[in-house]
Amino acid sequence: MHAKLINPKTNGKKAYNNQGSAAQALNYLTHEAHQNGQEARFFDGQQDRLDREAVLASLDGNVKGLRVGEAKFHSLVLSPSPEELAHIGGGDEAKLRAYAREVMAAYAAGFRLKDGRAVGKDDLVWGAIIHHERTHRGTDAAVRAGEARPGQARPGLQAHIHVIVSARDRAQRVTLNPGGRISRFCLRDWQDEARVLFERQFHYLGPTPSRRAAPAITEPNPKRNSRIAERVAQLNRQADPSQRLDEARVQRIAQGRGYDRIFYDRLRRLEGRARQGQPLDNAYHLLATGREEPARDQTGHQVRQALHSFQQALRATSGPDHVATQDIGEQRGHRQWEPEL
Repeated sequence: MHAKLINPKTNGKKAYNNQGSAAQALNYLTHEAHQNGQEARFFDGQQDRLDREAVLASLDGNVKGLRVGEAKFHSLVLSPSPEELAHIGGGDEAKLRAYAREVMAAYAAGFRLKDGRAVGKDDLVWGAIIHHERTHRGTDAAVRAGEARPGQARPGLQAHIHVIVSARDRAQRVTLNPGGRISRFCLRDWQDEARVLFERQFHYLGPTPSRRAAPAITEPNPKRNSRIAERVAQLNRQADPSQRLDEARVQRIAQGRGYDRIFYDRLRRLEGRARQGQPLDNAYHLLATGREEPARDQTGHQVRQALHSFQQALRATSGPDHVATQDIGEQRGHRQWEPEL
């Protein structure tokens, strides 16, 4: 599974220019349906059937507070592998829509507000469309080898999802930039979460991402352990009391893994779930192995999820009425890694 944030400056398609209306991008995304003599059908977090005009109105009407030259929306692509598509029946659209909604909920949870408040899935304004075809580009290996022509359809299962998401939250108080500072939104974490969500949602066991092995560390690192303790304490303040983590156990897991990048990636994932009010099921297993536990009976998980949602709603009703405008993920900072599709 590849989840990509498209950079309109380097993608090469003018359609992805995001400093003005989303009309050009939506026009481009309707081309597959029109070529096949069909009506382009978009969807969002609640509705399965939306036309281009409805999506355009929601995006172009959600730009209050953005200056000229600032991004008005962002383009995302969710691309399952052929093996993953085969696992869900070759590109079942109902399953892909359900999956996209989970990935967008994770996208919302990945933003870190300055005051510690969470961005919820219903705070996003977005529309998406499923494409079933891809064509060869001039840089493809098959084209260079003379086996295909640019523009020729690629063989096999090619279904993927294009998402256009507003750069402002629904209340038009917060700017959401997934390509800015990593302290505000970690693109790599969201990309990893997209892969894990597919595995959990569809009981799919994919390959473990290859990463450089961390050097063995046999002695505890006081400085790192102190920072881990702070983060666990903050996580526990946001988590349900029954699912709070033991600081010393988390530190032992970090030491056992050599304080590697996977440990910190998974700790950030748990922090995002805590901020969003989601259950922290199998937290120690995730930290220790880097993987979610195999999916089991979901009844208990669903009950806990419903309870957390209810508790989060109660907290929201007692919170402050005013939320100050914030810029989440400014343009400044390092450019984050993006997988090539």
